[in-house]
Amino acid sequence: MNMKRTWRYYRRLAALYGSYRRRDAVVAAPPLRLWLEISSRCNLRCPACPNKDLPAAQKGDMPWPLFRRVVDQAREFALEVNLHHRGETLLHPDAGRMARYAAGAGLPCRLHTNATLLRGGVAGELLESGLQRLSVSFDGFDAATYEASRVGARFAEVRENVVDFLERRRRARRRLPRVSLEVLEPAAGDDGERRRFAADMAAHGLDELIVKKAHNWGGYLGAPPAGPVTACTFPWNALLVLANGDVVPCAQDFFACLRLGSAVEAPLLEIWNGEPLQKLRRAFAARDLAGLPVCAACDRIRRPTMGGVPAEYLRRLLRRRMP
Repeated sequence: MNMKRTWRYYRRLAALYGSYRRRDAVVAAPPLRLWLEISSRCNLRCPACPNKDLPAAQKGDMPWPLFRRVVDQAREFALEVNLHHRGETLLHPDAGRMARYAAGAGLPCRLHTNATLLRGGVAGELLESGLQRLSVSFDGFDAATYEASRVGARFAEVRENVVDFLERRRRARRRLPRVSLEVLEPAAGDDGERRRFAADMAAHGLDELIVKKAHNWGGYLGAPPAGPVTACTFPWNALLVLANGDVVPCAQDFFACLRLGSAVEAPLLEIWNGEPLQKLRRAFAARDLAGLPVCAACDRIRRPTMGGVPAEYLRRLLRRRMP
């Protein structure tokens, strides 16, 4: 682990948390994390994902010049970069090239995929790209559960893609990218199924199996539970750049209702403290979400917290998931 980079990460995390606790409208430190949606197209139709209802005008791939522009800015401030959002990342014909460019810029980088296309040349490109983490949506420990959750994918084929990637990594004697499977709670099955599946995949070299609590996508999957609302941490620590360059504050804003600006038109750090994001921070500080229907309907800001941070994410945040 690079200790200088780790120290920089925790120092930035502390500065941003201080701004969050004070509810600063203008944040002195730059964002810690950045999401780059390299493709908003998807080859699956999963019941719990809004992508199937995404307007055609919002579906597409991030152009290479825009990707380079964003990464060249991000290398100056971002300490975590995630290559994914609304679509299947590996549908982009330059996914491997993009991972290599981001890693070559010195950015700790994660790519997320459904792994249906994780084979052949693209698997080899990702293995050699310098990517630090490859995470896979894999909702279910048996074929029936998985295929009901991942409509259009086949359990055996996708499992084989992941196993083959892990075997390639073993043969190449590489430690990176670390590979994790992410399973949503409703699809997780019983403890016995989970243990058997985890043991099988660990035997093939899987680094981590993560069971995550499903969220409601800012109201897309129903109203949030009743209860007190905590100010969202995202406006104080992250930015998300969509495939067309539009910038939004958080992944729960799936339909890009809270547009903060455009990475095509303005530098990311200008958007970071621009008036739209200041307005969003002030709204959370005042606990006034009347003009923010996506935020008002989001279940994440109603989950148990520790110091304002959702308890389920605090350990991961402090552990710093990137190697």
